[in-house]
Amino acid sequence: MSDEYENNPFSMPVGTVINSSLFEKDKFDETSKAAYKVEIAFERGALDDVVEKLMDAADAEWGKGAGEDDDMIWPVLDGDKLAAKREKNGKNGDAYKGKDVIRANTIFNSHGEDGPGGVAMYNADLSKMDPVADRDEIYNGVTGSAGVKIGTYHDKRFDRNGMKFYLTAFQKVADGERIGGNTDHSALFKPVGRTEGEAPKRRSRAG
Repeated sequence: MSDEYENNPFSMPVGTVINSSLFEKDKFDETSKAAYKVEIAFERGALDDVVEKLMDAADAEWGKGAGEDDDMIWPVLDGDKLAAKREKNGKNGDAYKGKDVIRANTIFNSHGEDGPGGVAMYNADLSKMDPVADRDEIYNGVTGSAGVKIGTYHDKRFDRNGMKFYLTAFQKVADGERIGGNTDHSALFKPVGRTEGEAPKRRSRAG
């Protein structure tokens, strides 16, 4: 890929995080390599400028018109198709419906090393997040923006060219409604022990 794209990260529009592993490496599936990752959903049309960047990157790598190739493995995913696939497997797909979705990942931490520690993460005011103290600030449903680079590759299995997003950083913009958040299951149980001020019950003695 040309240096124009390989060395120029850019920020994505603001979207809703559906799934992420920004503090520790994880896998998208069993066939992938462990990496820091994020999956973000966007309103339709929000990625128009990103699509232009992708097409320009394809043209720069494979020649003019490559971005129009119908066989290209495209990194902007159809949320409706993802939702249908999830629902077929018995999972909830509501967060994907009517959206465009991107996935970005990297093996490198905030120091540019293939190691632990998490990617570079920032608050809305651009202050750096603490990888230990701020873990609860990032959750499925939070609003944010990913810093990415465009990468190109050739899939030898299917003899197709493809593009992907390499994750460089993440900024939390605002809190949002949690996706698949914690459910209160307390109604399943009964209180145990004495309430405040209640005298202990005496055990009866066997005669």
